[in-house]
Amino acid sequence: MILIYGKGKVWTALKEFLDYNKIESQIKDDSDNISDFSPYDKIIPSPGVPPTNKIYKTWKIVGELDFIYSFLPKWFQIISVTWTDGKSTTAWIIYNILKQEFWDNKVFLSGNFDESFAKTVLDIQKSWLKSGYIVLEVSSFMAYNIDKFVSDYSIFTNFEKDHLNWHKDFKDYLNSKLKLFKNTKKKSIINSQILKKAKELSVNLDLENTRIFWIENDLENRVEASDIIVSWKKKCSIDETNFSGLYNALNILSSVIVLWELKVCSKRIREYLKNVSPLSHRLEFYKEINWIKFIDDSKSTSAQSLKAALESVGWNILLIAGWSDKWDDFEYLAPLLKEKVKHWELIWETSSKLWLLFNKNSISFHYAISMNDAVKKAYKFAESWDTILLSPGCASFWLFRDYLDRADKFREAVDEIEAR
Repeated sequence: MILIYGKGKVWTALKEFLDYNKIESQIKDDSDNISDFSPYDKIIPSPGVPPTNKIYKTWKIVGELDFIYSFLPKWFQIISVTWTDGKSTTAWIIYNILKQEFWDNKVFLSGNFDESFAKTVLDIQKSWLKSGYIVLEVSSFMAYNIDKFVSDYSIFTNFEKDHLNWHKDFKDYLNSKLKLFKNTKKKSIINSQILKKAKELSVNLDLENTRIFWIENDLENRVEASDIIVSWKKKCSIDETNFSGLYNALNILSSVIVLWELKVCSKRIREYLKNVSPLSHRLEFYKEINWIKFIDDSKSTSAQSLKAALESVGWNILLIAGWSDKWDDFEYLAPLLKEKVKHWELIWETSSKLWLLFNKNSISFHYAISMNDAVKKAYKFAESWDTILLSPGCASFWLFRDYLDRADKFREAVDEIEAR
């Protein structure tokens, strides 16, 4: 008997997978107040259930990735993408290019996207597929219980403090992600930032079978101005794509490296990139009203992703941010905030933490009681050519179902302004 510990869309998909494979299971969570776990052989926890939960004392925990991996046909290749920011965009780019390269139904996008790993492998089983590719976005929660799960390739985009409300400390967060690194059998593509952070935290990395990238001129894989350099040669330019900004250039760089490892022709990669559009809700232009732009970056859930948004958008920003506190450090963003943000609408749990930062740096701010309130107040402060940016830098828990619901509420509020 398997206990699925956590309710929601992802765990309903896991139940469907277990039912299809004729494995007896039940779905429960903390609200069921289970006192006896002896009837269960294994417990698969939701990524949102922290290791402080009582189920971890049963020693029956197995992660979804580990459990489902054993059912995957051996000729499938997995490209795992992880770390603090850029995971979704990088996975999206690789997925779309592989789809263009192979022109069939053997390429899947899975993991931290709407499609769970269980649902992906179930679709593969039902289609009787024996080979293909899975591009998997992996959160630190998903990686925490990895033991037997193996990636063919892994990408580590960048590394900043995040999820310290779930992990016991910064080093625990690092080690959780590094389980993917240790379980990569072909090649890991790593941002050089991560090597520096690992050194600071006295974590040793075996760099055999790795490729390092970043912006340093002495690296063979780097971003140089707008150019994507792989193995000392320019492969493409971000100016030829639908993306912009340094962080997206780095996302493209890491994608090109792994695609190059997969023997996809550089010329075709360059052409394929022209057909890839940015993800919805990731620095997505939504609307312009009275020469005021509204940009939806609801996918931003960390201080690092907020930093990337601020560096990409420009100046005269009216920022809507906040929500569920993950104990992120926003202090290092102070110079950037002071330079670019003229007003901030603070929402919910993180507002009391962030007002200190804004007060100290003399930046205008207001406590909003809802998304609708935040959008209306930001619009009231805005002038022609300003940008109202939704980039929360925090999780959406409690106030919204997820980042999609958060984005919908933002757009509804903008539509109300336009309808006046």
